[in-house]
Amino acid sequence: MGEAQFVTVNGVRTAYETSGSGFPLLLLHGFPRTRRTWEQITPALSGRFTVVAPDRRGYGDSERIPDPAAYGLGAMAADGIALMDHLGHERFVVVGHDKGAPTARRIAADLSERVLGMVQIDSTPQGVGAERRDPGGRQWYFDFFRQRNVAEPIVNAVPELFFGLFLDRNPHLSPEERAFYVEMFSRPGTADAVIWDYRLALEEDPDYWRAEVAAGRKITVPVLSIWGGSGPSANADVLGAWREVADDVRGWPVEGSAHYVQEQQPEATVAAIIGFTDELGLP
Repeated sequence: MGEAQFVTVNGVRTAYETSGSGFPLLLLHGFPRTRRTWEQITPALSGRFTVVAPDRRGYGDSERIPDPAAYGLGAMAADGIALMDHLGHERFVVVGHDKGAPTARRIAADLSERVLGMVQIDSTPQGVGAERRDPGGRQWYFDFFRQRNVAEPIVNAVPELFFGLFLDRNPHLSPEERAFYVEMFSRPGTADAVIWDYRLALEEDPDYWRAEVAAGRKITVPVLSIWGGSGPSANADVLGAWREVADDVRGWPVEGSAHYVQEQQPEATVAAIIGFTDELGLP
């Protein structure tokens, strides 16, 4: 991982890395990750693009805002747009994984005149079909995070144990990578930020997206969706779901990967992104 740069955008001190020279590419990470999740694909992408990889508010080296209402989807999207404005990137492609995926979707939906394409990694859209839950119970924390004044003190009491539980689901992480993420998510204010991020996504985002779908507002920019061949989306109709909310969709499963496609199959991820931008005719 390279050295972070810092800028205050949308009222939040934001850490980010930028590298390469070419058409701008905004990469948005999820949970439990930071901008480091992209480190295996950034070198190859930097040979073709200007890569911008921020830590989303509340994560990594970015500022923790001590306000439960500060982690809404609109604010997260505004952060990404403000960063690209600051860097002078008028047009760009946005890439989102996990919790970064709905942020990327919101940016593409709100900024179609500037976003020329969107890449979704192992994500299905909210607002269509029934709510999908892992039948193995691995998403128990969704309900836990909604328990106000309970989730916060419990997670803050033993953050290394709590977040370590999620990291241990990822055996592809090295001991050093695991230790890095445990340290990051044990920093003061991080547990609250993660809980509030999820709580708003669970309680507010579904209604927002259902209203968008009901109003017939679809994403008009081209969409690429790739997902893990053995991950949580493996048996889902991923393309069918995206085609309900976007006009121009293509995609495929990436074999040899689960949820963290960019970490487990970096070469395939790079090839997919480059192939997509070639299809769009981007330089």
